[in-house]
Amino acid sequence: MARRVVALLLITAGCLPLAYGVCVPTMGMSCVFESLNMLKDGTATLRQLEPNRYYSVRVQTLRVANNPSGPFLSFVSEFFDNVEFETFREPVFAIQARTNLSKVQVYDAKALKQLQIADGGDIGIQELTLYNCGLDRIPVTIGNLPLLDSLTLYQCALRNVSLKAFAKNTRLTSLDLSFNEIDTIMPLTVADSDIALAIENLYLTSNRLESLDMTAFDGLSRLVMLDLRYNNLAKVAAERTITWSMMEIFDVSNNQLRTLDLQWLSAPNLKRLLLSNNLLDKIPARLRRFPRLQLVGFADNKFAGIDLAPLNGLPTLNSLDFSNNPKTRYIRSSRPIRLPELDSLYVEFCSVSRFNTSGIELPVVSFISLAHNNFSTVPPLGLAFPSITSFSLYNNPIPCGTLKARSELILSGRLIMGPPQDAASCPSGSFDIAQDYAVCCKA
Repeated sequence: MARRVVALLLITAGCLPLAYGVCVPTMGMSCVFESLNMLKDGTATLRQLEPNRYYSVRVQTLRVANNPSGPFLSFVSEFFDNVEFETFREPVFAIQARTNLSKVQVYDAKALKQLQIADGGDIGIQELTLYNCGLDRIPVTIGNLPLLDSLTLYQCALRNVSLKAFAKNTRLTSLDLSFNEIDTIMPLTVADSDIALAIENLYLTSNRLESLDMTAFDGLSRLVMLDLRYNNLAKVAAERTITWSMMEIFDVSNNQLRTLDLQWLSAPNLKRLLLSNNLLDKIPARLRRFPRLQLVGFADNKFAGIDLAPLNGLPTLNSLDFSNNPKTRYIRSSRPIRLPELDSLYVEFCSVSRFNTSGIELPVVSFISLAHNNFSTVPPLGLAFPSITSFSLYNNPIPCGTLKARSELILSGRLIMGPPQDAASCPSGSFDIAQDYAVCCKA
């Protein structure tokens, strides 16, 4: 029998009323059963659904003989492509042979401790998601899903993880292990060098990692994005060179890094390096190893000053962000640099009072924001960087007389001092630059 709808959304429970025989249409080509009793007439009710009429069917309350997985999943795959359990109260989730579903999603599964997947069966699952579950390890049977391309184990109880567990999942490209309790990722040994995982996007956000040996990811030759945000990482290193020839995004924001030496990493196509909200006090060395870098983020760190020199030799760098470094007092370069593609520079909410443009060549820069700093003069950015379209000095303690002399620059929009104000909105002083347009300044 041809499948009639795309998704079945389920809430499981115990002893419940008999099935109501009418599926009430709702928005989005969906319909809702108040309850469905698979011990009585549930099967007959499903068979009566009009082919190709509904995109999804929601069952508010489902009654089955026992664990609503295993045989049940195999059975409903006759009717549906995708199944979602909104609540799952059993300790074991089983997937039998001949379960010809494309997607299985299980939410609110605190009691779920085991995932059992039949070996050698004809299982068509391509996407598997378990939210808020009790799993404390990667299921040993996960390799029995040969077509799996997306796996999410989100907000479960995972602790120690080895990516060797996915050696048989040759189509797995997206792996999300976020919001678990992972404190260790086991490094792959030299003996594991023949393992070539297909994973392209790996999410490890909001776990408990403190020190990470990057050889754990040595078998991920196709990795494009690695997300390590919101851990407790104080050290990221590797004993041997790791090659990620396809890597584009490396995100280690929101950690505890004081230094970051990337000499172990070969990633010629890396485009985004995100290091915001760490404890860095300077730009890491050896960034020239990544000639295709386009964006680097250093916001929310511990810079006392910004020395741009380590960025020299990055021909495609397009955007830099140093905002929210409250101790930062200056911007300079300790040696001549040229950033031929840098378009925008953000240094906002710092304590910068000096920008020494000497030796800094930015031939195409169009926007620089120095908003919310401590400038008392207008730095000569227009002279230093002729390509600049505008630069912001909004909310800096610049004397009113200094800004009055630059009125034309403000009115042209090249010097941004914030939106039009009235005098009452400027506690430190203001002057009228045009009718109904006051500029805040330091009296």
